[in-house]
Amino acid sequence: MSVNSGYKTSTFIAIIGAAGLAIGMSLQGSLSNFAGGVLILLFKPFRVGDYISSSSGVDGTVKVIDIFNTKLVTPQNQLVIIPNGELSNSNITNYTELGTRRTWFDIGVGYDTDLKKAKSLLLDTVSKNEFAFKDPAPDVVVN
Repeated sequence: MSVNSGYKTSTFIAIIGAAGLAIGMSLQGSLSNFAGGVLILLFKPFRVGDYISSSSGVDGTVKVIDIFNTKLVTPQNQLVIIPNGELSNSNITNYTELGTRRTWFDIGVGYDTDLKKAKSLLLDTVSKNEFAFKDPAPDVVVN
């Protein structure tokens, strides 16, 4: 003789499975941000104080790295909070990691300008600048 309680086991398991799926879907973003935070803290693609830029279009100096998000201060002195899931899945340019940066300037000259003289003048000006590095050597390119 078997005892029948009136509930089917398959219905109970289906309810538990649906609840688990609903909870998992609702936590998806948080878990993504948590996993991204763990990756950032573990592999250290940047540190507090580094100036970074992400492919999502945000750039600034890293102020705080939390487990769910990273806080940047922009050059305009604005605080930007980026979810770590988004940051860990984007390309990151770390401008501070190598210690120096190379920059360029577009300088226009007239069509009748002697380009050799202009190039010489620009290289001479850069060589006299105390903040310009000798290695890599400065270069002037004419377009």
